[in-house]
Amino acid sequence: MTSTPSTRGVSIRDATRPGDLGALAALHGVLYSREYGMDATMEAGVAAGMAELVLARTREGDDGPGRMWVAQEDRDTERVLGGIGLTRAEDGWTRLRWVILDPAARGRGVGGALLDTALAEARRRDAVGVYLWTIAGLGASRHLYDRAGFALTEEHPARTWGIDTVRQRFDLKW
Repeated sequence: MTSTPSTRGVSIRDATRPGDLGALAALHGVLYSREYGMDATMEAGVAAGMAELVLARTREGDDGPGRMWVAQEDRDTERVLGGIGLTRAEDGWTRLRWVILDPAARGRGVGGALLDTALAEARRRDAVGVYLWTIAGLGASRHLYDRAGFALTEEHPARTWGIDTVRQRFDLKW
């Protein structure tokens, strides 16, 4: 397990403990429903993708298919405040996934620290770059992606997770 230095009372660690996957999936379900009106398919899709990663790590070893990290309060090691994942993709790329942050952790540098952790892992893997899929209108996330140098490379209208939205792909190539 790795851990990064504390960010305003929050630590980032590998999401390898029992309950981490469930906590991250629940956080997605609750926040995206409350803030954007998404339905239960959002949480189900997140949980399915994270479960695939955990099972692939069991089959292939911890390093191959990707990693997930959680942010937690230093004083409460059971409370997951956010998370991020990185999975391998085709043609030497890695994919950024499951970026989420509890409102209680926003504005404290935690989102940036999670993103920096994932990007450092992508570089360690000698990836060509990192891409992600998201939807339009997630301002705080978009700010993080812009600051890191991601570029919007594709977008199209979509009906997903119970809402009409615009799906967007962002790429960061180095």
